[in-house]
Amino acid sequence: MNDIGNISLPLNNKIRYSKTKNKRSPAVFFLHGYGSNVHDLFSLNPYFPDEWACISLEGTIPISFGGWAWAEIDLNNMLQLPKPEQVSEHRKKIIDCIEICTKELDLEPDRVYMVGFSQGASISIYCGLTHPELFHGIVSLCGLIRPHGFSNEIDKDKIHGLNLFMANGTEDDLIPIELGRKSRKYLESVGVKPVYREYPAGHTISTDCLQEMLKWLNGLSEE
Repeated sequence: MNDIGNISLPLNNKIRYSKTKNKRSPAVFFLHGYGSNVHDLFSLNPYFPDEWACISLEGTIPISFGGWAWAEIDLNNMLQLPKPEQVSEHRKKIIDCIEICTKELDLEPDRVYMVGFSQGASISIYCGLTHPELFHGIVSLCGLIRPHGFSNEIDKDKIHGLNLFMANGTEDDLIPIELGRKSRKYLESVGVKPVYREYPAGHTISTDCLQEMLKWLNGLSEE
């Protein structure tokens, strides 16, 4: 547990506070990829306006070389998780973090966004599908969705309006583009209409991807 000022969250975190006074703030939550840490996506915070709060969260499963994960993975079958309960446990902690921050940081509930990369992208989609009411927008970068085991948690009447931006690299050797395309088809089958983009890139956030993601988020924030 990490304390930031008077805020106690169930996950290790880094927070860039909003500079807005006497007004509720939009906020973006970052979820890192497998084997990374809380500092990774937090490096994107300069791209967000000063009035936004930026909160980076960290997984609790230790990986080699000081990294962390949201769930153990099977590198030979990326669609299967050896311990799927780890995703559910982290989902609860992430949702708890969002609810605590919304109250303690005086966030604007209708302007909460989540950006995830790789495994963090998969968790972001999972959070969005099961708690769509908490998010104004979800960004999945180099991720996929594994519907097995939680499809019964999805309320199709609530998720049809979920704002979701998905970006995958055609040269990604960790999350093959076929898995990104399968994820898109699954999402469309349950009523979500993602903004889906492919870039000639590997397992990374390309400049074009970053620019289009920021443009999409900016468009949502102005609605």
